[in-house]
Amino acid sequence: MSFWSRLLLLLRMRARDELDGVEDPREALDLAYSRQLELQAKMRRAVADVVTARKRVELQGRQLEGSPDRLEEHARTELKQGRQDLAREALLRRAVIRGELGELQRQSSILAAEEGRLVAASKRLELQVQQFRIRREAVKAAYVAARARAEVNQVLAGLSQDDAELRLAVERAEHRIATIRARTAAVDGLLTREALGSGAPTLEAPPSELDIPAADAEAAAELARLEGDLLWGRESDPSSGRDS
Repeated sequence: MSFWSRLLLLLRMRARDELDGVEDPREALDLAYSRQLELQAKMRRAVADVVTARKRVELQGRQLEGSPDRLEEHARTELKQGRQDLAREALLRRAVIRGELGELQRQSSILAAEEGRLVAASKRLELQVQQFRIRREAVKAAYVAARARAEVNQVLAGLSQDDAELRLAVERAEHRIATIRARTAAVDGLLTREALGSGAPTLEAPPSELDIPAADAEAAAELARLEGDLLWGRESDPSSGRDS
């Protein structure tokens, strides 16, 4: 990873750490949305309970619907047979059942009205939940965009503040690269001239710019040349051949 890449990464991490200290509104939006969903579920259960109660009352009313007529017919039969007490009892039961039917009808009307109000409220709540869901996604998207923009601005601000230090670091790196290249070129030239036997090297660079490895290389080359001269001199000397 290059110097610039590492720097940008560090600045981006610093900006992210600073932004993480700010409360994230997306959490509050998700919490509010979950509460609305819970309220919506409770509303649906309430509507279902009212519908169930209304249907139960209507079922009871249908079961008692024919009882008054049957009891009246039973009372007529008892009267014809001279049993007035039994006829009176049948008519009493008929009156009670008719009262129960009236109460069941009244309860059914109340439950139907309550069911209508709950259904209307449930529809309004569902519309609100849908609108909130759309607004939540829009706000979350806007927050993500604002967060990204803030991160970019912080990175750019950090780069502007550290611009002088960056330029200095780059200049130092470039100067060091140039120095290394110059030393390398000088040593390469020295080794090339020694290999070609061009004589003593004449370096334009001052001695202070040649480091120890370059001097070692020069000494090794000179030693090899001297050893070669000595060996060549022995082979060309006739007296040395006879002595051997």
